[in-house]
Amino acid sequence: MRYTMLLKQNRTWLVMVALVTTLSSLLAFVSSSQAAAPQAAGLPIVAQNHVINDDLTVRSGQTIDGDVVVYNGDVRVERGGAIHGNLVVYGGDIEVKRDGVVQGSITSIGGDVEIDGRVDGSIAATGGNVKLGGEAVVTGDISVVSGEVQQDRGAVVEGSLLRGPAINLPAVPAFVPLPGAANVQGMPVQSQPTPAELFLALVGRVLRGLLVLGVAVLTAWLLLKWRPALVEETRSLLAERTALAFAVGLIFNLFGLAVIGLLWITVCFRPPAVLLGLLFVAINLVGTVVVGDEIGRRIDVRVAGSRSGGHWPQPWRTVIGIMAPASILVFLWILGSCFGFFAFLGALILTAFGVGAMLVKFLKLGEPTPSVSAAAPAPSEPAEEAAESRAAIVPVEATIQPAPESPTTIVLPAAPPTTDAADAGAEEAPPIAPTSAAPAEADDFTRIIGIGPVFDQRLKAAGVRTFAELAAYTPGEIAAVIGWPQTRVERAEIIEQARQLAQGVS
Repeated sequence: MRYTMLLKQNRTWLVMVALVTTLSSLLAFVSSSQAAAPQAAGLPIVAQNHVINDDLTVRSGQTIDGDVVVYNGDVRVERGGAIHGNLVVYGGDIEVKRDGVVQGSITSIGGDVEIDGRVDGSIAATGGNVKLGGEAVVTGDISVVSGEVQQDRGAVVEGSLLRGPAINLPAVPAFVPLPGAANVQGMPVQSQPTPAELFLALVGRVLRGLLVLGVAVLTAWLLLKWRPALVEETRSLLAERTALAFAVGLIFNLFGLAVIGLLWITVCFRPPAVLLGLLFVAINLVGTVVVGDEIGRRIDVRVAGSRSGGHWPQPWRTVIGIMAPASILVFLWILGSCFGFFAFLGALILTAFGVGAMLVKFLKLGEPTPSVSAAAPAPSEPAEEAAESRAAIVPVEATIQPAPESPTTIVLPAAPPTTDAADAGAEEAPPIAPTSAAPAEADDFTRIIGIGPVFDQRLKAAGVRTFAELAAYTPGEIAAVIGWPQTRVERAEIIEQARQLAQGVS
């Protein structure tokens, strides 16, 4: 029932979250389509296995599937490397090391070919020499035009060896890539990192994750030291308006990411995108502190098994509240792959609560309308005056009670004593209250859920020192002391918690 009411009350914000999420997805899709458009707008399609004005090295354990064409670059197949397809090189040398494999034919124009591995096909060289090492194996023919063939002992050529006439061929001109092919300067090669590289990469991710946790904890320590009232008030607001805070925070995060992404796509707007990104990170760090404080308080309550909690010290409570969910997110990020995406999504959702609580506080969202808020303070002032006048009225009545004993003085003689007694009672009333409260030992009001160190100091400065005294106050009087609306005091059950703690019920 409670969740149904929350959904009905905040359905407008939930609809806005859905709309902003949909628009952000559409913007991301459109921007990616526009970024890919120049490569497909009437330009020639260049295959992925074309390398232009660059060298290609196939290292040990690497495999390239498909034909490979290299323009103005050398090709080197190291021991254990393999190319599963034909190899064509314009204006570059070819070298296949021992245990290197080319499962296809090799064509070289304007470059030398040196084979010490295996070629499952033919070799055709124009304007260059061919050298076969002692471990070379060629299953096809070898044809050379304007070049020489050198074959060491042990080299195997299963086909024919053809030598053409010596012709002075011009050098291969430098290849100028077409407009659509300028961005394929290197062919992506699937590499298999060594165990040592995997271990170092894992250690690096762990260190980066610990660095992020350290920054969050440092931010929490600084905020709790410099602005504890801000953290406490924002956390209380988060506990009171959780659904509204989450909706506002999620809208802010999604919209901020969309704006930063669009600015980053436009190269000339990258400096402001960096500044907005830093501001976005700072706001989310503060939101993490607020969420961590609330989570730490709830963990404290759950561990202690009572509503008052185990009363962890404030810095450690917030640190535990931050580390509990953040350690899970960091672990997912360390795993990488799709787990990294889920870690980013979880962090975005987690910080949305705190970011939304700050926005609700500063923008005063979800508060009563001005007409209601303007009328509300009016009855509160008489209530406070009535509460103050009660202390002065009681001693007046006590001095008036002996008057009926003398039946002769009925009208005028009784009036002066009442005024004098009222003045005497008014003068004696203030010193009585402090003397009665002074001997009482002050209780720790932070044991009450919703009361932090700042509100604890405000209550004690107002003369409230024990749970029993706090339980005797009205919601309006408590609200006037700590600066809350009266309805918020009632929802937080401040008086009920104080009464239970005064009775020793935890």
